[in-house]
Amino acid sequence: MPNRINSLSSLLRLLISRYDLSRKHLFIMLFLPIILAIASSYLITGYLVGKKAREVGEFNLERLESLLSQSKDIGQYALTLNEGDCGHLNEYMRFKPYYRGVLLFNDKRFYCSSTNGVIDLPLNSLLPEPSLKTFAYHIVPETPARLGVPAIIVIFNNSHGAGGAIVVIEGQYLIDSFIQPEVFPRPVRHVVLGLGGATLPTVPHFSDGKVVAVHADNSELVMLLEISQAFFWHFFWIYFGLLLPVLLIFAWLLGLHILRKNGRSSLADDIKSGIENQEFFLVYQPVVSSEDGKAKGVEALVRWQHPQMGLVRPDLFIPIAEESQLIVPLTNYIFERALADFSQLQLTSDFRIGFNVAPEHFIQSDIEAKFRYLRDAFAEIGVQPLIEITERQLLTADMCERITALRELGILVAIDDFGTGQTTLSLLQTFTLDYLKIDKCFIDTIGRDAVTSHVLDTIIELCHKMNYVAVAEGVETQEQADYLISRDVHFLQGYLYAKPMKLNELELWLKEHN
Repeated sequence: MPNRINSLSSLLRLLISRYDLSRKHLFIMLFLPIILAIASSYLITGYLVGKKAREVGEFNLERLESLLSQSKDIGQYALTLNEGDCGHLNEYMRFKPYYRGVLLFNDKRFYCSSTNGVIDLPLNSLLPEPSLKTFAYHIVPETPARLGVPAIIVIFNNSHGAGGAIVVIEGQYLIDSFIQPEVFPRPVRHVVLGLGGATLPTVPHFSDGKVVAVHADNSELVMLLEISQAFFWHFFWIYFGLLLPVLLIFAWLLGLHILRKNGRSSLADDIKSGIENQEFFLVYQPVVSSEDGKAKGVEALVRWQHPQMGLVRPDLFIPIAEESQLIVPLTNYIFERALADFSQLQLTSDFRIGFNVAPEHFIQSDIEAKFRYLRDAFAEIGVQPLIEITERQLLTADMCERITALRELGILVAIDDFGTGQTTLSLLQTFTLDYLKIDKCFIDTIGRDAVTSHVLDTIIELCHKMNYVAVAEGVETQEQADYLISRDVHFLQGYLYAKPMKLNELELWLKEHN
């Protein structure tokens, strides 16, 4: 568990440092998904539990309408009985759930009950007497058999004269069955049935839950259902638990994408101002001869001391400079900075400085004039510039023509990181090069029994056959150096000899080694 916490903490610190996350960004990316998850869960749960409550209401209304439909058969049977047949009614109504009983009446009184047998009650005991003269459904607060207990009654009239039958459906028992007490959590806490202005229960009791109304299709019945808070919150937390991780991931991915996009845009502006404010500086890595081990040149590498972020890695700002069309002004800055640096040193006439130049540089209209100036300026201090063409983009035919024109001016040209980018063998036949720099990934295969280790030998053989000067990059061990020297690789570059150094360190290194 502590290891997981440490890993998560390390990941968070990495994200904060890489994307420059502020407390405001962290607050939004952490709490906005929580707020959205709460709001979404509340809305979804409200909709779904409301739908569930309506389904419960519709199901129970169908049950009630089925009971009302069955009551017609009971009423029709009761109407066939004579006044002396009250005992038959009791037998008929036995084992009929939800039905409290049947009352028979004539034009003067109620005279028979399926529950109590022969009775003598006035006609207005249930409803006003005129209401008994038509077929109808009613909700009544009580019946003579069970005082204070509401019921649903269905009135049937004799077709041949006064009188009729009343089927009594147990109201409270029916309502209790609607609530589904056996289910946990119960979707419905309270149910109220309404008909013709009367309700069952007679005095409805609702608490603070949402009430859903469901109307019957074929009657005036309406059912009011109060959603159980336990049911609501049960599903709320389920949806919250499902939505929160999804929204957190989405918010972080979207947020990091926006921050990265904005950050890259902001960093492009910083690169532009950094060039103007001379925040970029150069370090130089020696390139030594495999014959005598002396440095015959260096590769100029740019570094950036950002005023707020400190030292920014080249793999972060170089791609942004390329995307923002700032790589050309940055490269021009590097040329001028190197010219200023090396004007302070005393060097041999064959000393070379390698510059990484992106293909975008070769589409500039003034490129020949610019490089003619660089050739002459470096020649005055005894240095010959070497253009190392990076392989991040494919070289077009026009670019190849301009590179050929530069060689005719006396500018040395090399393909950098050969074998890892866009360079192809057909391209090498398009124009002539001076140097071919073998990428570190191939040098690392020395001493290993791997398929890629044979590729290195092929590249070296290619250099010899095409009369290219071979330069091995990333040499870190004596075993690698011995192997490359044995295969006549002309120059070696890597930490075995020296790391990239500032100008003052380079001057001391050259005095010591040359």
